[in-house]
Amino acid sequence: MASSRHIVPVDYSSITIADTAGTILTLADSGSPSTLPVGAQSFKGILETGAVRVRMDGTAPTDSEGELAAVGAEIILDASLIANAQFIRDTGTSGVLKGHYYNVEASVLLGGG
Repeated sequence: MASSRHIVPVDYSSITIADTAGTILTLADSGSPSTLPVGAQSFKGILETGAVRVRMDGTAPTDSEGELAAVGAEIILDASLIANAQFIRDTGTSGVLKGHYYNVEASVLLGGG
């Protein structure tokens, strides 16, 4: 059964993922939030321009270690993962992750409760 909660974007971010690992908050471009926006419970974005590697266990990935996310991948993170998931570019091309922070949990964005 779909949730009846009203999904509202509370902020937008463009994040360049280069050759230094970091979270979406520490890698945030100028004009993007560097702390979790008030009311945000999740983030949903699309990866553009270059593949990246991600680890969600709080450990920094390398250009050869971590889960590979290709250009076009949808990245959905709950509030706890926003602080722990770390990203790094996979090749010489930086990835750009563009998306919104939302007022609902990631499970709601995924169609759950």
